[in-house]
Amino acid sequence: MTLALNPPGYPGIAWLLFRREVAAKLSSVWFYVVATTVCLMAWVYGAGFQNSFTTESVLVTTDPLMALNILVVAFLGLVLGLRLSCSLAWEREHRTLEVLMVGPVPWGAVVLAKFGVELCILVLIMAIYWAYLITAQPLGAGVIGVADTTSVGLMPLFALPVLALGLLISAWARSVRGAVVIYLVLVGLLSVFEVAQAVLAAQPVDQMSLVALYARAILSAAAPFVRPVSAVGQLALLAEGVTTQTALTGPQAFGALLLTVATLMAATALARLRGAQE
Repeated sequence: MTLALNPPGYPGIAWLLFRREVAAKLSSVWFYVVATTVCLMAWVYGAGFQNSFTTESVLVTTDPLMALNILVVAFLGLVLGLRLSCSLAWEREHRTLEVLMVGPVPWGAVVLAKFGVELCILVLIMAIYWAYLITAQPLGAGVIGVADTTSVGLMPLFALPVLALGLLISAWARSVRGAVVIYLVLVGLLSVFEVAQAVLAAQPVDQMSLVALYARAILSAAAPFVRPVSAVGQLALLAEGVTTQTALTGPQAFGALLLTVATLMAATALARLRGAQE
């Protein structure tokens, strides 16, 4: 009698890892804390929105949810990216990657499962946020409806590169502490670049010093090269939509997806190069 082994294959392995981790995430308090925080953000924003009508005359000519949607998407992208920056680093630090590699489990399946779990969490929390907007009417009864809440549209796609960036950092880092530091420093530097460019671009030329003009020219020249590969730059596109009142376009969303895929491929190659431990 021979014992037949039926390996689940690449998709099956990724699914098994995904199912195990998503069950663990949904059973943790963290998921519900983040979902509650998002709803509280909507409540605080809505309370301020209502108070503005009771204290002064306000004419709403734009989407009242746009700023709130961007805030929620950026918050979730940065938080989930931080969690992903710890994922592979935690496994490497606690030597649990060795068990998977002996399995054997392909590195691509591990990276795909890790990213898929946080993507699932992002979708679920966005669904909870959307349901809260509909049921709680945080901006006041009659202000928003189902059609208004769909203005979130393509926004979550622009958070995906930040998630992938966290996974890329985790593929390189040896420890959770190192991964968190690298993630925060890198996100901080990219944020400073975006903020500095926006501030300098908004200033009149005749009111700027020579140093500010040089800095503006340098940042403007670097922007076409930095923005396409910057995960934070994709979130900055959302903020630009508020200031310019322009809708997100399909090519912009495709660019965010392309950057996500490229980052995940780089994370897979880096994780394979780095190995389970050094």
